[in-house]
Amino acid sequence: YLLFLKMADERAVAIPDGCGWPEIKKRSGTDLGDHYADVLRKLGKTPGILGEIYAGAQSRFNNPVSLRRMVTMVDETEWTSLGVDVKAAAYEGLLEKAASEGKKGAGQFFTPRVLIQSIVRCMRPDPRAKADFKICDPAAGTGGFLVSAYEWLAAETKGALDRSVAKRVKTSTYYGQELVARPKRLALMN
Repeated sequence: YLLFLKMADERAVAIPDGCGWPEIKKRSGTDLGDHYADVLRKLGKTPGILGEIYAGAQSRFNNPVSLRRMVTMVDETEWTSLGVDVKAAAYEGLLEKAASEGKKGAGQFFTPRVLIQSIVRCMRPDPRAKADFKICDPAAGTGGFLVSAYEWLAAETKGALDRSVAKRVKTSTYYGQELVARPKRLALMN
């Protein structure tokens, strides 16, 4: 949750008042712990994708010193300047850790990023060819295939798409479904 808020701040993503990264990083002690719990609750009630990401979110920090240390560590890096592979590895590492801690983790499998990229390079999923082109991952996990398919398109077009194609790609090309809450949350963040 903290990493997502930090990256949202770096990209100037609109976050409800009082819930942004600057508000979190300026606090300490029990004020930080209380504020962070309030932020998670407030974001979980926000309409749209932000509400889906934070639905049912709870702070796992019992000690405000540990939370402050984590905030400081997350704040030391400009995450959006890192390569996509680094961020994806961070998200997937968090998911694998969460899955191994939970009882249901045994049934979850994670496709290595290198394999995902190889499959996408072979398939060349180009939505520019047909107006009704769709990409669906019915067991999306963290969304690695969908993100990689979009990254392939961005690299192919060097980020320059016709306006109508760009709108279609953004709103009606990539679809995924995930039943397990933690991977779904990370897919939405991705």
